[in-house]
Amino acid sequence: MPRPFPIVAIAAIALASPAAAKTLTFRATLGGTTAPATTGSPASGKAVIKVDTSTKRVSVELDVTGITLDQLSKNLIAKPVGPIHFHVYRTADDVELILPLPYGPNYRATKAGFHVTVRGYDYAAGAKLINSGADFEEFVNAMRGQRVVLNIHTDKFPDGEISGKVMPR
Repeated sequence: MPRPFPIVAIAAIALASPAAAKTLTFRATLGGTTAPATTGSPASGKAVIKVDTSTKRVSVELDVTGITLDQLSKNLIAKPVGPIHFHVYRTADDVELILPLPYGPNYRATKAGFHVTVRGYDYAAGAKLINSGADFEEFVNAMRGQRVVLNIHTDKFPDGEISGKVMPR
């Protein structure tokens, strides 16, 4: 009679695998008429953000209309952090840049503005660019808790022309 142990062991290993590891999907609708970017800018944007909890990598698809690449903050383009950032709002007075989206070939002009595609961006590498003390778990918890804002900085509005709260999809 065959022993049940190998089958039970395989099942136990499968169940012990990172079952909690998955891809979380979020969205953000950006504008200039809601806090924190109450600039009155008519520009807008829509983003889909995917967070892989197993590899600790972030992917972003962002479409922006009403802002062109040449209007993005030249000061931030020149730095490794780039002009687009995720900010975490721990409290109204405790806001920190938590993950930058460095400027590069993943930013491309479109007829009405620009598009950014970032795939498999290593959270730790991005956090290191800004010396963030926020680990990946804090980032994920802040995203789940709707305490993260995606912000686009331009020369006209250095603090951010448009922004939007990141929400679960």
